[in-house]
Amino acid sequence: MAIAQAARVARWSRWIAIGLIVAPLCAPAAEAVVSTTPYAALYNVLRPAAAIGEYSRLIAIERIESKLPDVRAPDIRITIRAGSGAIAVPVGSDGNVDFPRGDALYAENPMVETNQPKGSLALTVSVGLRIPSTLQVAWSELAEGLAQADALHAKASGGAPAATTRGIEVYFDAGAPASIILAGKSEYLLQADAAGRIVLLRDRIVESEQPQVRFSRTPSRMLPYMGDRESLR
Repeated sequence: MAIAQAARVARWSRWIAIGLIVAPLCAPAAEAVVSTTPYAALYNVLRPAAAIGEYSRLIAIERIESKLPDVRAPDIRITIRAGSGAIAVPVGSDGNVDFPRGDALYAENPMVETNQPKGSLALTVSVGLRIPSTLQVAWSELAEGLAQADALHAKASGGAPAATTRGIEVYFDAGAPASIILAGKSEYLLQADAAGRIVLLRDRIVESEQPQVRFSRTPSRMLPYMGDRESLR
């Protein structure tokens, strides 16, 4: 199994290619085991989730996706073959997963089975901002999340210069219009693109006005943005 770890510019993450050996196990055709990997290998990739969890306004986003164009996230099946019994790991429609973690599983190091071909899956852990519980929130609260993301990046860089966040990527479930209003002394309306994405850039925010951020509906995820204006065109 090939394991790789990489820091992305837009968001701090690590990835792993899943898929080791063809397992000669019997299962229904639709759920056939195609490849396996030791639990410990996945556990090591998921370690950043624990560090992210130390920050009150950040969340760890675990996602799995296939490199094969015809495979959708709901097609992926993952099972941990623990000694206490099989543990199914649900995969959301957007690829979100929540792998069980614990010292006991790490010590046992059971095999993790998937119904996908060797090397075809990528597991990522990304930094996300905690989604507000209301549709209106003060920008200052969101800015606290960006400050925590900057602190996390600085810690992860080991003292080397670290990039700072430029704003927030807000994603809404696609299929319906979505917008954000920045309400300070003036109001600015931002419309989501076809992918349900809006980028709130820090340099558009007048901190002294203490603006309110109004969501037309609840976002599906929010990520620290570290790109620039050019990448938004």
